[in-house]
Amino acid sequence: MSNLPGAPAVFTGRDTEAERLLNVLDPAAGPGRAAGVGVPVGVGVAAVAGLGGVGKTALALHVAYTARARGWFSGGALFVDLRGYDEVPATPEHAVLSLLRVLGEDGPGDEDLYGRYRAELARREPMLIVLDNVSDPAQVAPLLPGEGDGHRVLVTSRDVQDSLSVRQFTIGVLETDDACLLVDRSLREHDPEDRRATEQPDAVRELAALCGHLPLALLIAAALLRRRRPRPVSTLTAELRTAADRVRALHFKGVRELALRPVFDVMYGRLEPEVARVLRALGQAPAPEVWVDSAVVLANVALEELLPVLDDLVAASLLTADPSGELWRMHDLVQVYVRSVSDADPETAQEAETARANLLDITEIGVRSANNCLWPGSHPEVPDSLDSFDGDYLRALNWLDVQRQTLLGLARWMDTETPERARTAMALGVNLNMYLNLRRAHHDWLEVATAVHRTAQRLGDTADVAAACQSLGMCLTTVGRGEEAVPLLRRATELCAETRNQRAEGGAWTNLGIVLRALGRHAEALRAHKGSLRLFEALGDRRSKGVALINYGVTLHALGRYDDSLAATRKALAIALDLGDKAGEASVRSFLGRLSLAAGRPDRAADEYLRSLRLHTAFDHPHEAATAALCMGQALRVLGRHAEAEDVLRAAAAGFAYAGAEKEAKQALRLARQR
Repeated sequence: MSNLPGAPAVFTGRDTEAERLLNVLDPAAGPGRAAGVGVPVGVGVAAVAGLGGVGKTALALHVAYTARARGWFSGGALFVDLRGYDEVPATPEHAVLSLLRVLGEDGPGDEDLYGRYRAELARREPMLIVLDNVSDPAQVAPLLPGEGDGHRVLVTSRDVQDSLSVRQFTIGVLETDDACLLVDRSLREHDPEDRRATEQPDAVRELAALCGHLPLALLIAAALLRRRRPRPVSTLTAELRTAADRVRALHFKGVRELALRPVFDVMYGRLEPEVARVLRALGQAPAPEVWVDSAVVLANVALEELLPVLDDLVAASLLTADPSGELWRMHDLVQVYVRSVSDADPETAQEAETARANLLDITEIGVRSANNCLWPGSHPEVPDSLDSFDGDYLRALNWLDVQRQTLLGLARWMDTETPERARTAMALGVNLNMYLNLRRAHHDWLEVATAVHRTAQRLGDTADVAAACQSLGMCLTTVGRGEEAVPLLRRATELCAETRNQRAEGGAWTNLGIVLRALGRHAEALRAHKGSLRLFEALGDRRSKGVALINYGVTLHALGRYDDSLAATRKALAIALDLGDKAGEASVRSFLGRLSLAAGRPDRAADEYLRSLRLHTAFDHPHEAATAALCMGQALRVLGRHAEAEDVLRAAAAGFAYAGAEKEAKQALRLARQR
């Protein structure tokens, strides 16, 4: 006996989820226990929750047919759609009548329908009961079996069934390969000769990403592709990429209408007003991931008040909680939907704008505060009261690492037409320079620096344009485009002098000197560094003077003036030690190692490189630490300590690999193998 609907015509992925469900549903596992797991599951109920359109019903049917194919549930399989998210959900009374009808027990009888239902199940061999599309635990409880050996119940719902004694599973979106396979199989199911998915794999991967790997969205996209055959997949990806509302665009009208927005409308409409407000606020984050401190700012409530609301949104499958308890993720199509809901009403639109402005303002201060920990004195204008990190270097660096995608997303807001918000986003972008360079995120840095330069020119503030020229100039130099950087940095020195900002002008001359030296224009570089030294000396800024001195010393060495270079470098070291600037000390000691090696003192060079290596490691500077290890290994080779050199060079290779510098990693490994 079975009234299961047809098995899914196209089903991909979910192997792990299906096997876990089958372990729980196995009648041989014994009543109320999961096979091989030993975890109590009440009356043998498994529940699958997830976002609307994620494929819960398809998974349930796949599992049900797999179980039957294994010879399980000799008594049969029952299925009932409780239409929990329709305007008029099915009541338990309607559901039990439907089930009794399938069981052949819908004739006259006593009024206790549920008693008749349970009595009938008790007489039968093991059965699987699938309760699909449940919105309320009250729909489930009356339909659970009573007595009887081996009966199992499988529930699907958009909501977590945490008020029932069930084994709860939550499923997410498909992996990329499975999502692409779903599109391909959907096209071939309609026409076996449709090879568009295999002929345009990159376009299909982009299509899967635009659909958020959500099965319903992918099936809609496949239906749209079938309708528009023989046009290539790339035409649909282009439309979705530029769509003002991607959720509305994923809509197919056919014999069976397929649409995402009605699904999200129902899920949103079921939320309490405060829960809905928090969802709208979180939807304004620049990335689908929201960390707890950003969530507090966006929602504008205390953490102890916010956490229960976040729990409600997780239970409603509108957010996914990270195991750390510090991070929540919103599906990107849900985020598109939430933003469109916010924009539809003037009051909620203003609410959203306020949330975005608050997050941007507080995060921009946070970046400056973090920079002060990583590069002390870089933002003297930030008062101690706004220091979020208590001077803790690694805590500040970890915050920047964790928040990187949020920070990059906020920086992109500089393209907004609102001048004040664009200016704050631009300031944040400028202040990300040193961090992105430290982490060798050169592609991100170039994107941000280019946007900063474009925005500064649009807004027209002289000081902003000067900072933007420096930002873009140093980034271009780092990616090997130094000749393009020189005019930008010269312009920065002129604009800083025009605004009488000596500190910024000194920094501009230092950066110009670095670029000119990299281009082999050493005499010009020396003049630039002399200019920066004069300015910092006049300002009494010893920290900046120390940075200028080390760059001055490096340039003197390039000109063959060893003694002058050593003197300048020792002055830089004295300043770093006096100020307790460990990061500055690490850089100076690395160059002292180079000078010692050039002077024929490989023993001293190895010692300086070791000190630099330890300092950079302590500060989580993997690339700089690897560079120091590489140079130390070469010094050890000169000393004839080949075994030590090999170990250090292999460590350098591992450090470069960790930092994403594969070319340098290969070089270090090649040197390690040499004798």
